Amino acid sequence: MVTNSTAHNQMVVSRLGFDLQALEIFITVCRTGSMTAAATHADLTQSAVSRQILNLERRLGVSLIERGSRPLKPTLAGQKLVNVAERLIAEASAVPAQLQSADVRMIPQLRLGLIDSLSDPLVPILIKALRDRVGSISVATGFMEPLRQRLLKRELDAVISADPFDDVDGFERFELFQEQFVVLVSRGEPPFGDESEFRSFATRFPMIRSGTTTGIAQRVEQHFRRMRLEVPQAFSCDTIESIVSLVASGVGWSILTPVCVRKCISLAPAIQVLQLPGAGFSRHIYLVVRQGEMGSFAKQLSTICRRAVQKSYMPPLVAVAPWMVDAITVAQS
Repeated sequence: MVTNSTAHNQMVVSRLGFDLQALEIFITVCRTGSMTAAATHADLTQSAVSRQILNLERRLGVSLIERGSRPLKPTLAGQKLVNVAERLIAEASAVPAQLQSADVRMIPQLRLGLIDSLSDPLVPILIKALRDRVGSISVATGFMEPLRQRLLKRELDAVISADPFDDVDGFERFELFQEQFVVLVSRGEPPFGDESEFRSFATRFPMIRSGTTTGIAQRVEQHFRRMRLEVPQAFSCDTIESIVSLVASGVGWSILTPVCVRKCISLAPAIQVLQLPGAGFSRHIYLVVRQGEMGSFAKQLSTICRRAVQKSYMPPLVAVAPWMVDAITVAQS
């Protein structure tokens, strides 16, 4: 009866012409100069050793032993095989120790995608935190939908965005934080007393919208529809930096999120961040990975992200507007 393991070993021998056991026996014959001594060393019969050598010669197509000499000596081809075989066996013998000493936290590669609003300062923080845990890291930033497609196509290993991927199977999701949408105006604008004041402001002053394909733009327009508020089209920009820069220049106002403010913190002296009057709205940010592919590393990565938000996002935002201490809620581990 041929077992699966035996069949696999035969396939390996057929493809390579040898296996490690045959090489070990051959080396022992060369070292002892005797089939009988090699048989004793390998706990085999002399005829079994002889068959192993004959099979090895037949598969490789060369003579390996000078059988007329006493003690037995390798031929020129046999000497070359001894050198190669000793190296292969040494490398194979080292595999268990290498695996046992390997850092189980280390993964070979991480292809991470994240929405642009989170790229700074989160990307440098992550790279510094992960450089001893990941062999190589590549980062792609952009809009939510393209990142989604790249994860679905296996072009990315993980994505950080507002998309929980809860409409498809085979993914794990870790909530990182929730953030309230906020109003950005140029320095000097008074806070809104109530929702009616905001409605009047929104219809009288030009709004700088995020590009229509962005997740932020879609959420903002949904909120306006719920409010039954028609805000005239004025300007739109695809990048967070452009929007905040225009607000800082006094061109208009916008609705973004606290992490967008953090990304453009250098412009904070020229802007004000105000609470949205009435019923506010928020978004949740998730780390999403394919189920079962990253083991415990995904949870570790989510913890690093949460700590980064707590330590590197919250203090600067609270310095800009103390009430923003409640604008971001970091999820529990």
